[in-house]
Amino acid sequence: MDHIEPGFPNLIRNADALLLVIDLTDDPMFQMEILLEELNRMRIKIFSKGLIPSLEVGWAPLRALILGNKCDVKNAMEEYQLFESRFRDNLSILPISAREGMNIDELKKEVYQLLDIIRVYTKVPGKEPDFKEPVILKKGSTVGDVALSIHKDFAAKLRYAKIWGSGKFNGQMVKRDYQVNEGDVIELHI
Repeated sequence: MDHIEPGFPNLIRNADALLLVIDLTDDPMFQMEILLEELNRMRIKIFSKGLIPSLEVGWAPLRALILGNKCDVKNAMEEYQLFESRFRDNLSILPISAREGMNIDELKKEVYQLLDIIRVYTKVPGKEPDFKEPVILKKGSTVGDVALSIHKDFAAKLRYAKIWGSGKFNGQMVKRDYQVNEGDVIELHI
């Protein structure tokens, strides 16, 4: 990379995750080495899954997914296999073809998992749940976080909630500190 715009390292350091795109038809190992070198200069360490270890002060840990693009081109999958064998122990790698749309659904799933988020759904008392617009939260969020994401008044006035999904039984009453899980339906009571 010849030039990096001022502020770009801070933009990356504050990202939720990184997607690093490698061209499988143009020396992917060299491209990855350059990317890792630049990230190292910016004091950014990338990880894929699991717990992120503590780093020295000044270093930013970021979750990342490596995309090997142009997997539809002749001999690209051979390059991908070599590339994957070198980096798969530390990083998640996915072959894609942006032009042909190959593995795009898998890419969506990988990004969702990489962001470490969950979807929960809300329900108005006496009505059916709204499955059209989920509430998106970080894993480990609580009923109180759900209420706050809807409106600060909900969070301030919340007495209890009823939950369907991860509770012991459907419609179980829970307090604001109850940790919600993927797919839960929450009915807030103020």
